[in-house]
Amino acid sequence: MSICVDYFFNHPSELTALARDINGWVGCSLVPYDGNPEDFFCRFFAMELSLSKHSFENDGDLNFEDFSYRLGIRSPVPDADLRTMQIPTVALIAYALFRRMGIVGMVVYDVQSLFARYEAHVEGGLDELFDLVSNTVVRFPDHLETLSSYFPDFGR
Repeated sequence: MSICVDYFFNHPSELTALARDINGWVGCSLVPYDGNPEDFFCRFFAMELSLSKHSFENDGDLNFEDFSYRLGIRSPVPDADLRTMQIPTVALIAYALFRRMGIVGMVVYDVQSLFARYEAHVEGGLDELFDLVSNTVVRFPDHLETLSSYFPDFGR
């Protein structure tokens, strides 16, 4: 069984330009998957990283329709030993995209469970990434511990 941890967000750029910017800031190599310009893919930290527009409908507190883009890390069964890295990797990517591109959004586990919902807040005169789920400013490693507490057996 594959497990996905996805980051849903908005950005004014078109998909190709967005992929190029993410590649530059995150240090990955997203390219069109099998030549499809609507689906970008690469291996990142030995996991499957993909970027695309999505068409999910809202589901309870998961307001997918408010976001255009989905950046996800998938770990299929052969990569199950890397699952403990999925949530931290997505959280760190989200933080980098906030710092470099002003992106905020929500982190979702397997398109079912909300892990984090990020907003920009001004704290002490500085723009900070704020998680509405934990109601805290995002600070590492504390934020990773908070996220892992939601599913303590994730990846084990």
